[in-house]
Amino acid sequence: IPPEVVLQLSQPFAQVDRRNRETPGAGLSLALIQQVARLHGGDLTIDSEYGKGSAFTLWLPTAPPQ
Repeated sequence: IPPEVVLQLSQPFAQVDRRNRETPGAGLSLALIQQVARLHGGDLTIDSEYGKGSAFTLWLPTAPPQ
């Protein structure tokens, strides 16, 4: 994923390369995941090296001890 696009991915309705997809979505998936993660005290990180690959990591806090 090009570096300038990575920042857009967690924005609502953002889509990458929509013209080349057979069934385009609404562009909400990553934005929703990030918001839900933040509501639970976590986050979504996106690490990408253009032409090599990308890693999407969902961080959530551990459950408090009972």
